[in-house]
Parts: sequence; C-alpha cells; structure tokens
Amino acid sequence: MWKYLLELCQRFFNSTFDVQKLHLDFESGAHEAAKEIFPNVMIVTCRFHLGQAWWRKINGDSNLRNAYKDNNNELGQWLKLFFGLPFLPSDEIEDAFLALIAECPSLEEGHVFTDYLVSTYIAPDSLFPPYLWAQEPSVNPRTTNGPESFHRTYNGQFYSPHPPTHVVISVLKETQAQTLTIINSIKNNVHKPMAKKDKLLIESTLQNYNDYKVHKDLILYLRKTGNSYQGKNLKKSKNVENFF
Repeated sequence: MWKYLLELCQRFFNSTFDVQKLHLDFESGAHEAAKEIFPNVMIVTCRFHLGQAWWRKINGDSNLRNAYKDNNNELGQWLKLFFGLPFLPSDEIEDAFLALIAECPSLEEGHVFTDYLVSTYIAPDSLFPPYLWAQEPSVNPRTTNGPESFHRTYNGQFYSPHPPTHVVISVLKETQAQTLTIINSIKNNVHKPMAKKDKLLIESTLQNYNDYKVHKDLILYLRKTGNSYQGKNLKKSKNVENFF
C-alpha cells in the first residue's frame, strides 16, 4: 500500500510522499512495513489498544481476573496501577516498572503479568518498547479510534462483500465530498467541540501529572491515572474511545 501511495504521489504531483509520524496499532508487521518504506518515520501507538491488550492478558488468567474485578483486592489494585504507565515519559518507564514490582502484594501471582510486560513492552529489545507507547499526557489524542470509526462508517455503506462498481464509485464520491467539507471546516477554524466528560478527563490527567512532577509521588500518580484508564470489557462498555 505504501509503495502504491508513493507511486501515485510521484505520478500526479511529481513529489515525494514523506510520512514523518504514523499512528499504528500494536501489529509488528505494520510497523516493519512502515519502517521499510519510511526509515525515519516516528511510529505512535494507540494507548487505548495498549490498555485493552493488557486487560486481555489479565482476563486470561483466573487469579488475575478475579483480583482485578474486586476493587478491594490488593492484587487487583496493584494491577490497575500499570495502566498509568503510558502517561509517563518513555525514559521513566523502567524505573517506574521496578517501583511497581516492589509494590506487588503477591509476586507468585503477579509475575504472570509482569513477565509478559517485560518481554513484550518494557525491555529495550521487547516487541513494543516504551518509546512506542509511553509519553507524558497532552491534549493531543494518541489513538487510532478516528481511522477505525471512518473504516466502520465506510464499510457500513456496502451491503455485499463484492458490490457493483457503480456503487463503489458513488460511495467514494460521497466520502470525498464529506472529507473536503471537514478539511474546509478545519481551515476555517471550525472544530467539533470535545465532549465535556472527555475534556474533564484530560484536564484531570494533566493536573495529576503536574502534581507528580512537583511531589514525585509515582505510586499516587499511577493510581489516579490507572484507575481512569484501566482496561475494560468492551461488550459491557459503550464508551471505549477516551483512552487518548
């Protein structure tokens, strides 16, 4: 796909298609493909999907799952702390992870989760090291939910896996018109207002991070942030897109 886009850009605009930053999910194949075409691209991963991956690991172990579901369980409270890690600078992750290990109420049960994190997300040579997913909080969204919402809407306009050509062309024209409308709105500084609850969540997270920088209470910061962004069962949750 990337090679095709490069060819189109060169053919129609006589210029190089240079991607500097790319939002991707946690798929190593997609990362490798992007790096192959754009060696200097900065890959930014989705915090929401990271949280869901961690939650699935917890949910796959009965001891961890039962502890996580019990708000009064010490092990469950400890597991929720990890969901605050993505809101730290990447160079602080290793020390923060070691601090969390020291807080573990049951190493015998907790190691199932921590071993998984080390090999997949924490170690410098892990599959998805911290520089891909950890960053201090900001007002800029760090999620792929926007493109996914677009794809759902686009795919939902077809009622067959192999629609007629004229139907595809009609949908593409309509999509292009809608996209141009959005682009013009952005150029005219007309933006869709952020939902109040999302705005309050971002403001709270930013305030918690500022407090952490002053008081250096890591566990308190991870507790506040982790409880706000913990993984969840999507089948029971209607709002799944606030993991910014």
